[in-house]
Amino acid sequence: MRSHLGNRVGLALAGLVLLAVGGAALWLRDRHPAVPIVDPRAEMFLYAHPWLVPVAAVLCFLLALAATRWLVLAAGWGRRGVRCGSGVATLGVALQGITGISAVRVRLVGDRRLRVGITCDPRTDLGALLARLDQRTLSRVRMAAGVPDAEVLVRLHVRRRVSGSPFSRP
Repeated sequence: MRSHLGNRVGLALAGLVLLAVGGAALWLRDRHPAVPIVDPRAEMFLYAHPWLVPVAAVLCFLLALAATRWLVLAAGWGRRGVRCGSGVATLGVALQGITGISAVRVRLVGDRRLRVGITCDPRTDLGALLARLDQRTLSRVRMAAGVPDAEVLVRLHVRRRVSGSPFSRP
């Protein structure tokens, strides 16, 4: 699971660094208006290597796209519903003893729908996992979430490699 606090701290630090650099540049320009912003040697280097400016522009554009994606994910856009901790606990108890499960998520979407997400390693016994996800288990998850008549969507994600999560050790 992503650390949303870490994302917020990272975004705040990146923003403060950009603000400080921009403020320093404005302050220096105001303090020394006669000094050129770019060294004349740098201008000559750019004239000698005209391919460098478009490459730098593309790299800056890709960096801006990555930062925008990071911001969108950190803000939680695209996620629907609210987390249901009691549903996660109920499902965790039902799946106890199955090795290789690294994450269990339960989200309440709208008034009558539950999204259950289970992430596991390739070594997980999927037959045992699916056998435990019977009607009685899902009914208990619904009751724990407080919506006994909710529709349930179960998403099972099997990772390609064994994760280093402490939950996946036998």
